[in-house]
Amino acid sequence: MRIGIIGSGQLGWMLIMEGSKFGHDFAVLDTYPGPAGRLLNFFYKPEEYREFVDSCDIVTYEFENGDMRAMLESEKQGKLFPGLLPVRLKKSRIEEKEFLRKNGIPVAEFVSAGSFSEAMDKSGKFAKSVIKTSSGGYDGKGQITRKREDPPPTGGEDTEYIIEEFVDFRYEASVIIARGRDGQTRAFPPSRNRHLHGMLLSTEAPCEDDGMTEIATLLAEKLDYTGVMGVEFFVTNDGPVVNEFAPRVHNSGHNTLSGHHVSQFEQHIRAITGMPLGNTVNLQCTGIVNIIGNSLTGTQVSGILQIPGTKLYDYGKEPRKRRKIGHVNVTGEDKEVLSGRIKDVMKIVYGGQEEETLRP
Repeated sequence: MRIGIIGSGQLGWMLIMEGSKFGHDFAVLDTYPGPAGRLLNFFYKPEEYREFVDSCDIVTYEFENGDMRAMLESEKQGKLFPGLLPVRLKKSRIEEKEFLRKNGIPVAEFVSAGSFSEAMDKSGKFAKSVIKTSSGGYDGKGQITRKREDPPPTGGEDTEYIIEEFVDFRYEASVIIARGRDGQTRAFPPSRNRHLHGMLLSTEAPCEDDGMTEIATLLAEKLDYTGVMGVEFFVTNDGPVVNEFAPRVHNSGHNTLSGHHVSQFEQHIRAITGMPLGNTVNLQCTGIVNIIGNSLTGTQVSGILQIPGTKLYDYGKEPRKRRKIGHVNVTGEDKEVLSGRIKDVMKIVYGGQEEETLRP
C-alpha cells in the first residue's frame, strides 16, 4: 500500500519511520523536501497534487494547514484520513470552539469579533481574556493576554478574532487518542505539559486523568474521526477544559516513541489503514524535552545520551528562533526518576536560558 503524506516536516518523517515496518510505501507532497521528503524517492510539489493523489492508496496529513487542493482531491477520491471536517474547523478558531461547545465539550467562555478594535471592546466582558486571531497562528503566535483594566494595545491586524475568558488552570495536559475505521478508540495515558511563551517545552506521562480521556473520546466520535488526534486541556479545580485539538499526531505524544507498545505514529498508520489499534498502556513513565532554536553541540549530545533512558531525535532542520529542531525522549521507572532526568536534560539543552530562548 502506498500512503501519501501532505506535508514534509518532522511529523511526516516519524510517520514514515514508524509506518515502514508494515511494508508500506510512502509519498510526500510539499513545497520543498523537509525531513520527511528527504527520506523518499516519491516527492511531489504542490502543482503535482493530482499525480500525488492518484499514485496513493490513501492520503493523510501531518499538519492541518497543508495543501488544500491535495486534500480536496483526496477527499473526492475517498482516500483522505482523517477527513476534511477537522481541517475546516481548524481554519477558524471561532468555528472550532462553536463546534466543541455545540457537542458538549467543555471550553472557556468566548465571544467573536470582526476587527481588532471590536475585539478590544469585547475583551472587557471578561476580567482577564486571551485574544486570538481566528485563523492562522500556532505556538502562541497571534495571541494577546489582557486584563480588563489594561490599556488596549494598538496596531492589531484587521481580521476576525476570538476572545476567550482566561482559564485559571492548575496545569496543562493533553490526550493522544486514536480512532480506527471501525469506530474503535484507544487513548494513551494523559501527559502533563509545560509551555513557555506559547510553545511546548516538555511533557511528563502519565498524569492523572480527571475525565480527559472521556472528553477526547467524545470529540473523536463527534468528528467521526479516523486516525490519531491530540487534544489539549487546561485542568482546573472544576475539571478539564479543552483548549484546542490537533487533527494529527501531536508534539505532546512524541513520548510514545519510548516506553509504549506502539507509538502515536504507528497507531496513526494502523488506524488509517484499517489495522487493529495497538495497546496504549505505559510500560514506563515517559516524557520529552523539545529542542528549540539552537542546534546541540557534540558535548551536549554526549551529555544527553549519558543520562539513562534518553533517545535523541534530530529533525535535520536549520536552526532559527523559536523553531523546533528536535526532541529528546526520556523514560524512568517512576515519576520522580522521570522528572529528575527531564530536569537534567533541560540543563544540558538550555542551561537555564529557556526563557530567553523561547521569548518571541
